[in-house]
Amino acid sequence: MIRDLLTVLRCARLAIALPVALKDAVACAPDAVRDFERAVDPIVRDVFPEPERGAMVDSLRGTALSFNVGIHAYARMAGRSCDGELVMLAGSVARLYDDMIDNGGDPEIDSWVASLFKTGEHVASRDHHQRLLAALYAEIRRRAPGDLWHTALLELHDYQVLSRKQRDPATPAAQLGKITRGKGGLAGLVLFGLVHPDMSVVQRDAVMEAGEALQLLDDYLDQDADLRAGIGTPVNRGEVSLAEVGARLLALRPRLAACYGGAAARPFAATLFLLLAVNVLKRHQHGRAKRTRDTALGLLLAGGDHAIPPKRAS
Repeated sequence: MIRDLLTVLRCARLAIALPVALKDAVACAPDAVRDFERAVDPIVRDVFPEPERGAMVDSLRGTALSFNVGIHAYARMAGRSCDGELVMLAGSVARLYDDMIDNGGDPEIDSWVASLFKTGEHVASRDHHQRLLAALYAEIRRRAPGDLWHTALLELHDYQVLSRKQRDPATPAAQLGKITRGKGGLAGLVLFGLVHPDMSVVQRDAVMEAGEALQLLDDYLDQDADLRAGIGTPVNRGEVSLAEVGARLLALRPRLAACYGGAAARPFAATLFLLLAVNVLKRHQHGRAKRTRDTALGLLLAGGDHAIPPKRAS
């Protein structure tokens, strides 16, 4: 834990605008909960029966709230407005889609999702998870501006399918790194592209680098669970340390300043620092402190559990 806390301290240069980032993260949480209740909750209720419905709502809402912080911070940096309901839809799809690929048992799911994402059409299914993903995705297609998010999503799906190689211990480090870059970078492009569809090429490169760093932070937080599930990542295989992730975040700050302006980039850089610090605290407090979900802020800090529980490696 000491080593991880030292990494947080070394990244303190990112935190110049931390009061602004904290204020925005706390202030946007209640609105985000209401946006979820308006846009996502009715779709879940239409698809999922009780008692499964409550657990699904908790999972999607917690994850979407976490994504909401980063997307709102990016929108502020890019000087763009942010459709809160669209953000909650996107965060919900990200949670459900990732679990369907990683934890679902349907051997046809890759082609089913590819068809859904490409055309919006899909083979009708009795499976509640597939029906929910299709309904949420249809609403995103109806609302989302531009083509950047969609182009990136189609490429992201290819990397998600490739990520099945993470279950093979023989997968070389170079390929594992490629999967992490593709999944994280393209996920960032999809999510931030929803609020900034006309990014320049230079901005896209910076966003993909930020997305890769956030993927590594997620792998850092989930490393024990990933090991139990037999999923290899650069973090849990010891190929990338938290200190290296911190160094990437520090190197990203001047690139963001060059793309968006120094003053605009500071709150976003501070949000990256906040996510780093929160993930370190979550990892080392796991099992020791009860995370309250009684308030919007409590939901944000708790995050979302898996929509489909992972299977243990045999």
